[in-house]
Amino acid sequence: MSSSTPGGPWVVGLDVGGSGSRLLARRLRDATRPGAGADDVVLSGRPVAIGPTGSDAADVVRDLLDRLRAALPALPADGVAAAAVGATGLASLVRDPAELHAALRTGLPPAEGVATDDDPSVRPGPRTAVAADALTAHLGALSARPGAVVAVGTGAIALGTDLRTVWHRVDGWGHLLGDLGSGSWVGAEGLRAAVAAHDGRDSGGSTALLAAAVARFGPVPSWPGQLYTRPDRAQVLASFTPDVAAAARADDPVARQVVAGAGTHLATTLAAALVDGVPPLAAATGGVLGIGPLLTDAFRARLAVLRPHVELVDPAGTPLDGALHLAARLAAEPGSVVGHGPWLTLGDPAAPPGTTAPPTAPQDPTTAEETP
Repeated sequence: MSSSTPGGPWVVGLDVGGSGSRLLARRLRDATRPGAGADDVVLSGRPVAIGPTGSDAADVVRDLLDRLRAALPALPADGVAAAAVGATGLASLVRDPAELHAALRTGLPPAEGVATDDDPSVRPGPRTAVAADALTAHLGALSARPGAVVAVGTGAIALGTDLRTVWHRVDGWGHLLGDLGSGSWVGAEGLRAAVAAHDGRDSGGSTALLAAAVARFGPVPSWPGQLYTRPDRAQVLASFTPDVAAAARADDPVARQVVAGAGTHLATTLAAALVDGVPPLAAATGGVLGIGPLLTDAFRARLAVLRPHVELVDPAGTPLDGALHLAARLAAEPGSVVGHGPWLTLGDPAAPPGTTAPPTAPQDPTTAEETP
C-alpha cells in the first residue's frame, strides 16, 4: 500500500442510530491493533429523523463526513482505504443503500494503491460497506464471533447468526410495532403511567412520573401535539427514559416495574435470536443498559430461565467498533467480506466518485460461505 504521507491511509466507521450518530477514523496501519490509534478522530452527530420518505441516514452521514474533512485537512493526501456505516432501519426505513454508498464515496477521498484494479493508473474510490446497525453491534459486541446480540438504544433489535448461513432477526420493528425494552418503550411506558395519574385512574398511575413528565414536556394536554406530529417521535419518547430510571431508583413502584419490564423484554428478544445453528454465546449492548441493576438483573434472570445454557458475556466493543472492524477487513482483506442481504451491501470501488451506481448485489445468506 502506498500513500503520499508517512501516516498512510485511513479507515472510517460510522454508527448512525436513533439516539445519535458517531464516526471513528483510524489509520489503516492501526486498525487491527488492540486499543485506540494514536491519530484517532472521533466525532458525534445528530440522530436520524424519520419522515414521509423514510430515514435521512444519508444526510447524517454527509454531515459527519463534512466535519471529518474539516478536522483532518490532510485527509485528501492520505486518502481513505475503506469506510463502513451501520445504520438503523436499514431494511425498512432507508430508501436505498446505494444512497449511503454514494454519500461515503463522495464524502471521502480515495487512497492510492489500496483496492485491486485492472488499471494501475486509476485511483479507485474507497471501498464501502453499508450494514444494519444490528450487524455492526454484533461485530463489536462479540468481536466478530458467531452468537446472538441484542442492541438497545432508542430502539431494540437482536441478531442471531453463525456469520455464514444463519441470520435471524428479532424485533427492531420501531416504536409503534415493537422495540420492546428500548429507550422509546421505557419512555412511552413512563408517559402512559403519568397520564394514568393525571386522569386519576385506580391503577397504573405514578404521581412521581407525572411530575417529572410535566417538568420536561409541560401540561399533559399539550403532549399529543408535541408527540404525534414529530418525525423524531421515538427520540422524544426516549428522552423521558432518564426520568423513569431516576424515579425507579427513588423506589417509585410503577417506574421500577417499567424498568424491570424492559429487562424482561430484552431477555426475551435475545433468547428468540438464539435459534438452531447459532452458538450459545450472547451479549447485550447499548445505552439503556446503563440504567443499571434494576434493568440488568431482570434481564439476566429472565435469560437464565429461557436459555439456561447460554454464555452471556460483556460486550467487547460498541457498534462503532464493529463498523470500524468491518471497514478494516474491507480494506485489508476485501475478498473475505461477502454481502448478506439485507444485513450488508458492498459498494463498487471502481465506480467514479460522485456516481450513485448501485452496490454489488448481496449474496443470499443461505449460500454465503465467508464472514464479514
